[in-house]
Parts: sequence; structure tokens; C-alpha cells
Amino acid sequence: MKYTTIAILLLPALLCAQGLQFRQEFDTIPVAINGWQTFAPFGGGESESYPEFCDLDGDGDLDLFIGNYDGYITHYENEDASRVPDFRLTTRAFNEINLSAIIFGGHVAPRFCDLDGDSDKDLFVGDLEGHIHFWENIGTSTAPSFQWITDSLANINVVGRNRLDFSDVDSDEDLDLFIGDYYGNILFYQNEGDSNAWDFVLLTAQFANINVGVNAHPNFVDIDADQDFDLFIGNMAGNIWYYRNDGDSINYNFTYVTNFYDSIWVQAYAAPEFADIDADGDFDLFVGRDNVASQLFPGDVFFYENVGTPAVPQWNLVTQNYLSLDPGRSLHSHHTDIDADMDQDLFITVSGSTISYYENVGSPQAGSYRWITDAYQNIDVNGGLTFFCDIDADQDPDLFIGQVLIPNPPYPTLHLFENRGTPQNASFTLFSSNVVPGTYPVAVHPALTDIDADQDQDLFVKDGDENRYFFENIGSPTVPTFANPVLSWWGAFPFTGMYATVLNDYCFYDIDGDGDQDLFGVPDSLDTDNWVWFYRNVGTAQNPSFFLETRYLLDFERQEDLDGIDIFDIDGDGDGDILIQLLYDGGFYFFRNITGEASAPPPVQRHPRAGLQISLGPNPANPLTVISCQLPVASNISLEVFDISGRKLVELASGFHLPGEYRYVWDASKNASGVYIIRLETPQESRSGKLTIVK
Repeated sequence: MKYTTIAILLLPALLCAQGLQFRQEFDTIPVAINGWQTFAPFGGGESESYPEFCDLDGDGDLDLFIGNYDGYITHYENEDASRVPDFRLTTRAFNEINLSAIIFGGHVAPRFCDLDGDSDKDLFVGDLEGHIHFWENIGTSTAPSFQWITDSLANINVVGRNRLDFSDVDSDEDLDLFIGDYYGNILFYQNEGDSNAWDFVLLTAQFANINVGVNAHPNFVDIDADQDFDLFIGNMAGNIWYYRNDGDSINYNFTYVTNFYDSIWVQAYAAPEFADIDADGDFDLFVGRDNVASQLFPGDVFFYENVGTPAVPQWNLVTQNYLSLDPGRSLHSHHTDIDADMDQDLFITVSGSTISYYENVGSPQAGSYRWITDAYQNIDVNGGLTFFCDIDADQDPDLFIGQVLIPNPPYPTLHLFENRGTPQNASFTLFSSNVVPGTYPVAVHPALTDIDADQDQDLFVKDGDENRYFFENIGSPTVPTFANPVLSWWGAFPFTGMYATVLNDYCFYDIDGDGDQDLFGVPDSLDTDNWVWFYRNVGTAQNPSFFLETRYLLDFERQEDLDGIDIFDIDGDGDGDILIQLLYDGGFYFFRNITGEASAPPPVQRHPRAGLQISLGPNPANPLTVISCQLPVASNISLEVFDISGRKLVELASGFHLPGEYRYVWDASKNASGVYIIRLETPQESRSGKLTIVK
């Protein structure tokens, strides 16, 4: 075949894609990063995250709220009142609050406090334009219900971002108000009312003569257990300033200690929040930040565990991704089975040049990802728009990478890395740094599929000026040869009126199982937000013809800026599931294809802070004992019994296990009295316990 004609028919969009159903899931696919399992891996990232802990429902544990750049508040409910928190993402738009409008500007930072003395927590939110929004809790301390009161608490309006904290800094039994402003100052409004009726009066616009540069984010906490409040302030530079209170609980006296507290640096917009998250009597530290476009510095909220004492804290960085898989903004992802184990592995780039690799350590039916590296095989191509496909039909995936270069010239090119390893052990070698020569402004964004059913992979390319090129593979499945490009592969698609759009990303997938390739697109946020366009192929596998069936394939809870789309079968059920990449917030949304299905899989059990654990009981035993194992992340395990000389007696369990608690019974009736060693081991760590058998 010399030429392929691709017709795209543009007809009014339907309200939903006929016969297709997708369900958004935040935490059914575990993701472990450096041993930490995130609570909601696919709950989306956070740009300028502002964490706030509060036991809003009176169940004895701290729930978590995250304000962010977009003007929404994300709510994580803590479902475990023990020392091991278990956060479940309940909503990305708490109380349907949306402060993204121009007059407010987004960049919201929530604070909860009982300002009116009715024993429940009210909500106060600062924004980009200096307003303080107030929602009164008209419910109870266990069943909150928020009613909007005002967008200008006490008619206070500061310049630029305002970041709030309430503290009874003078011990007069009411809460005073402190506001960090854009210029790095702290405004102090003294409460001249009482605990039931507030009355804020501005005492100073530069509390304690403090200035931390740009964007002050204050947080008062008694960090040294001396019964008074000390002051920590984050700023735009990503540092935390520390002022120790050398006075007392009534007569405060703040002394500057450092502008680089404990050498903590989160790169941009540090937002410190202290909470005793593990109920061990001391404060742990959480730092919100801006998820800048760098996979070398990812993260939504940094978590520092206090391994010291209430009076002398010592900080241990546990994870930069406390909540979700958030590599950073402007990310791109693609899936492939890189190790021939029949499941889909994940590769991510983030406006950089290297590739992050997350191995699927689960199964074809139950995916579970583990971070391996941020520099996969040391491949380095600026921009890193990756696409895996077996271009030479040798049963292993090869790698295409499109460059992103600004300014032009020079112009970006399309790189091909040939897999010269095996299906089980990939080894990539640069085959060509200019697969399809041409002048492509800004970016080369590739996608490959067999669009004409001739058993070879054809090439589609989009550049930064929205030129779209189709390169037919006129070679063979083993020796590809790309024909001269056909410009505007969208054919008759008109870029005018309501359908004028700029695509951030696109992909092909046979979503309806009819043997031909359907087309999916994510438009640029300048034109539309959170739209996923679905073009059903109503032609044939040899002669495609695309019909715009809907511009709203997926249902999003809040307005989002989307950056990319990847379709793959994560659960081995033969249909395509969808992974959406978020532009400014970073992170991902996962939508499972449930077309024709009746029920959802149960959520995974997660206890990441508990770590790998083993316990034995009864001990001593005669002759039966129960061995309980706690696995914090998905992993291969080995559970074995040894005698006191180190000789292995029996293996009780092995192989891949999902996170959770497991119990095994060992019958020692055939063993002599004495001491035995029970060892639980994973590739990352091991735990052992001594068991005494008494007969």
C-alpha cells in the first residue's frame, strides 16, 4: 500500500461514549518510592501544597487537608486512630470550595480553628489576592457542616498571597491572627474579643521585625516543650526560618535562630506544618512545596519524622511523596512490558532529559509499582517524550524519544534507541538521533501504531506549533522505512470555532475491541480544561475513519489542566485503562475500564510507617505458634525457620505479596525443645524473631 487516507468526521459530540464506562480510582494500584508506599498514588499531585492537619470528625486521629495553586482543597480522611495513619483521599474539592476565580486567584491555604468557642472547627482560607474566606461550622465536632460566611474576614485584605495561622500567643484564652504576606512580613492582629466572640485589631504589619523574603508562611508550635509557642516561617525560596520563643506563654519574646532550619530545603514555596502523626508525644514535620518541573526533585509533601524527643527534636526525612505519585509538573508517561513478565511497567519524564522507571512488581491482574531509578539506563534526551514499541518485530520494545528544545534553532529531533538486549533484560543503544529529519518547532511528540493493519508500526508526530505529521511505514515489520510525511494527518479536521483546539497529548488504542485503532486526545488548557476527546474509528482496520464521539470521555471532580494520556491494560482483563497526566499539579489520575463489570476491587491495605514487622505467639509454644507478618509495600518475601545453629528447617511462605498482614502457623511437633529463629526477608530488608519451643 502506497498511501493511507485517514478521514476524521467532526460531528456534534455525544454526552458519553457509547458503551464505555470508566471509574476513577486513587489507591487500588500501590506505588512504593524508596520504601514508602504513597496513600493515594493516583490521586493527582499538588502544585504549591499547603498542608493542614485537623481532627475534623472527632474520631481521635488527624485528618489532612491540602490547599493548592488551583484554588481547591483536597481532603484525606484518616481511617486509623492508632499510631499508624491510614489516609484515604475522599475529595479533591472539599466542601465544593473553588477559589480559582480571577478576583481570588487560587493559591489557597486552609486553616481550621474554633474561633467562636462552640467546640467545633471553623474553616479559614487565604488566597492569592489577600482575602480571608470564612466558612462557619454549623454542624458538630463529629459531624461538621460548613456554611460560607464571608470572603473578607474582618475586612482584612493584605497585599498578595496571605498565609494564616491562629495562635493564643499571649495566653489570654482567645486566638490571635497572624498573616504572612507576599513581601515576607508577618501581620499581627490581636484578638481583643474573647474565645466566643472575636475582634481582630491590627497591632503591627511587621511582627517582631520579621522579614523572610517573599511569601511568608507562618506556623506556631511549641517545638521544645517549654509551654510557649515558637515560630516557623516558610518562604518562596523553599527555606524555613526559625524564631525561638525565649519568653514565656504570656510574654512572648521571639529570637531569630536560623533562616535554614535543619538544612531543610524543598526548592520552592515551603509551607511547614507540625503534627504528632504517630501519637508518640512529639511533633513530626510536614512541608508543603511547589512541585517544580524536575524529576530530580519530585514530591507533593515532604515528611520528616521526629526521631528525637518532644524537647529536642531530630528530623529524619522519610519521603518527599507523602501522599501521591507526584514527579512534578509537565510530565509525560508511557507503559510497556520491559521485562517480559506479562505486566505493564511505567516510565516517566518530567521536563527533563532522563527517564524514571517504576517496575511493576505485581501481576498482570493486580499491578503494583516500585520506583527503581530516575536515570533509566542513563538515557539522556532533552524533553524526553517517550514511546515504546517493537519497531523491528524482535519481540522486545524499542524506544522512541522526542526532543523538546527552546529556543529554535536548533530544532528538536526524534531519537530511536534500539533494544539490543532480550525481552527479559532490555539494553538500549542509540540507533538514530534524527529518525525523520525535518523542521519541528519546540517539540517532537511521537506516537506509533499499526494504523493500516499491515503488521508494521506507522509513525505520528506532533510538534510545538501543532503541525501534525503522518509517516507511513512502507518498509516491513522487521525493517521499518518511513515515507515522506503527510502534513495534517487529521485530514478534514477544522481548527475553528468551538472545535479549535491545541492538543497536549494524544494516543491510539483499540478501546472497543473491534480490531482497529481508536484515537484519544487531551486538549491544551488555554482552550479547554479536563476534556478527553474520543474519536471512535468507524472505518476499518485497513482504512480508518474517525468520528468524534465525545469530548467528555472521563468525569473529573474539579477543573484540571491536563497534560497527557496513556492507555494500557493494567488488570489483564483485555480492555484499556486510562492514566491521565496533570499539567500544573503534576501527578496522575487513573481510570479503570469497567465496561461490562459489576464491582470494584477492594482497596489495598497500606501501613507504610509500620514498616516490615514480624510477631510470634504464643511464645514459648508447644508445639503450634502463629507467625504474623506486616508487609508495608508490595514485594517478594521469604519466611523461613532456622535452628539455633543457622540450619534452615522449613520455608513457610515465599513469592510476591501485596501490602497487608499475613498469618502463618508453624507446627513444631517434629522438632525438639529449644530456640528457633523465624526470619522474614524482602529484597529491601529483613526481620527476625526468636521462638522457644517447650515440650
